Amino acid sequence: MNKPFNDDPVDVLVKKHLIRAGTVLDLRLKYIGDEGLEYLAQQEELAGLKELNLERNEITDKGIKALAESTFITGLKVLHLERNGIGDEGAKAIAKSPVFSHLTTLNLWKNQVGDAGARELANSINLVSLETLDLAQNQVGDQGAAALSESSTLTGLKYLEIFGNSLTEEGVKKLKECETFPNLHTLVVE
Repeated sequence: MNKPFNDDPVDVLVKKHLIRAGTVLDLRLKYIGDEGLEYLAQQEELAGLKELNLERNEITDKGIKALAESTFITGLKVLHLERNGIGDEGAKAIAKSPVFSHLTTLNLWKNQVGDAGARELANSINLVSLETLDLAQNQVGDQGAAALSESSTLTGLKYLEIFGNSLTEEGVKKLKECETFPNLHTLVVE
């Protein structure tokens, strides 16, 4: 594994980067991969975790599925997953898992989520607390935009970023004109 910014095993990283009485773990740029995330998901000491930053860690759908099945990390409010290799199956794992029912912020910027993943997120009964969703620079097209604009569960969104995807003018218009998000104050589509 290429670890340009990290030579420590994941258990050492947890000890070094777990802060605020065990509620915040910032592992961005640590390249822990799916195996590292599988390890984290099994750690009882992370039961109080509220914020987890896994930006640029070479995580794929496999790692997200392990986190979605965790019996310890169940109260996350903020999850940063930008710049990984997460696709539709990872988005589906997030959408279907009650582990993520407390999330207020989900950052999936620069992954591989497409229309199917956006649809799963839009229809999730677990993501009803979500206020911030970043899907910028993924593979979402007009079908995914339509699913988001018609969501009956993401009505609490205040911030939605979806630029750099495969949206046409039709998809952009659908999002700009939708009334699904009454609290939305920021929509970044271009």
